[in-house]
Amino acid sequence: MALALLGACLSRSARAADPLNSTDQPATAPDAKSASGHNEFNLVPVGGGTTDIGIGGGYFAGLTRVRSGYDPYVWDIESAGFITFESRQGRVVVPYQDIYFQATTPRLFGRPLKLELRPEYSDESTLNYYGLGNAAAPAAPAGAPANYFLYGRIHPYLLADARWRMLDHLAGSASVSYEQDWLQVTSGSKLASDLRDGSAEVKRLLGSTSPHAVAKFAWGLQWDNRDSDVSSHRGMFHTVDVALSPGGISPFPYRFGQVTAIARGFVPIWEPRVTLAMRIAADVLFGDPPFYELARFRDTYDTYAIGGLTGVRGVPAQRYYGKVKVLGNAELRTEIVSFHALGHPIILGVTAFFDGGRVWADTTPQPQLDGHGLGLKYGVGGGVRLQSGRAFVLRADVAYSPDASPIGAYVAAGQMF
Repeated sequence: MALALLGACLSRSARAADPLNSTDQPATAPDAKSASGHNEFNLVPVGGGTTDIGIGGGYFAGLTRVRSGYDPYVWDIESAGFITFESRQGRVVVPYQDIYFQATTPRLFGRPLKLELRPEYSDESTLNYYGLGNAAAPAAPAGAPANYFLYGRIHPYLLADARWRMLDHLAGSASVSYEQDWLQVTSGSKLASDLRDGSAEVKRLLGSTSPHAVAKFAWGLQWDNRDSDVSSHRGMFHTVDVALSPGGISPFPYRFGQVTAIARGFVPIWEPRVTLAMRIAADVLFGDPPFYELARFRDTYDTYAIGGLTGVRGVPAQRYYGKVKVLGNAELRTEIVSFHALGHPIILGVTAFFDGGRVWADTTPQPQLDGHGLGLKYGVGGGVRLQSGRAFVLRADVAYSPDASPIGAYVAAGQMF
């Protein structure tokens, strides 16, 4: 989950474009220091959060090896840790804890072959579960406990991802990941009730909540001709990914696959001041995935779809679960004023947006879970963008949705897409 890196915008060096994106990346102008190479180190506090997980803080640390002729860098090692706090029923809880390390080499063996290694540990103690399908209702029975719609999940994770240029703007990708999961389900919760008393279809989709591991192998293609991968003003970025989890044996009980297609386009209305940014994504799971996968779709990393920080804003995260998900986003991004501060060019802008999407519980019709008709879930709102240099954007958004209570608020690092 991407959270705000407050302060990083004033300390992290701007980075050149991804060498996978073009065959003619310019080299950094050499000087005495850059010709021999040097390290850049950053250690800054971070802060932020959302209405889904509360407010918190942590750290960001980065060590980057820079050398003339190696764009954007020779290698980079970074780490971040984050913890949030929230008041529930008069007591303070810790909804979210996360720490990761990431090592990146953009030109392995001197070629445009990007290798990324990422171990991560996450503990999410207040995940939402209102039921399966697009028609899941947030009505709790009389006398239900305050945590009726909540469950917890602890999941250490390890990812190895490789990306290589095939043609100008066209790149391939392959990755392997391993995840260990422990689910925390209280006896009086909605999830426990559905596991015990749900229909045969619901029980089949939910599966087991016993401790388990998941291994994924993924392959993909990406087309990228954007003018910037940080805050784009023109161009397109499209991806198609296929992930398979062989499973079917202990301790890997889940055997499933996933296909994700995402199209992103950026149209300059009044360059560079006004940009129309659009994204549409479709995600299909087949086989027998663990139930928490039904709330997520595969973007750069697995993230929540119909609800939350990077999907349909305004809708609470993990609000809707289904094997099939379609969502779209439209943002009108403006840049109002630019100035310099602490040696960095700063751009301040505002954004208006509309997000919408829908889920289907299964790949076969399930009207008792999904309802009938369009069933669009949506959020509408606006926000502020603060860009520092070429490498960092801080966004703060507020969104209204019929599912919100009463609004959703988000502070995060980076454009949404």
